[in-house]
Amino acid sequence: MVSDAVMVGVLTFIGTALATGAGFWQWQRTQAREARATYRAQRVDGLREVWEALSSFEEAQRMSMAHPDAATEPEAGRLAQINLLLLRRSPFLRSDEQEWAQAFTQCLTEIDALLRAGVNEDRPTGWWVRSIELPPGTHVASTAAYQLRTLRRKLGERYAAVTKGEHE
Repeated sequence: MVSDAVMVGVLTFIGTALATGAGFWQWQRTQAREARATYRAQRVDGLREVWEALSSFEEAQRMSMAHPDAATEPEAGRLAQINLLLLRRSPFLRSDEQEWAQAFTQCLTEIDALLRAGVNEDRPTGWWVRSIELPPGTHVASTAAYQLRTLRRKLGERYAAVTKGEHE
């Protein structure tokens, strides 16, 4: 039969191995939790930056249309900044969020180009004009405005959900 000393040694080894295994498992869980928390914080920061950049771009576009004489940053510079931001933050943005942000800038650019081209300038003015005929660019501008509103809502809802922790 096995002596008591050997049996105590084997049981001690098994107990030590189990305690070490449990400790290692707990350490891995802690590391994974910390990594998820770090990723989530960076994701929230990335979405916040994208949201603020898009809002700033939209505000600048509206201000440039309301006050065409005011000095505003060139559109190409803002687009480049937003594209670089999307590239820099792409590891933390989902593909649909990137597509929404790019479509958002595209809609703003279309609306700006149409308004600068003078969508309504070909239309006669005066109280006597009673025509349902619309200028050719009106449909394109209204479609882009609808898409812009939809994209703003989608991005805003996603940003709010991620900030609250309801969406990964």
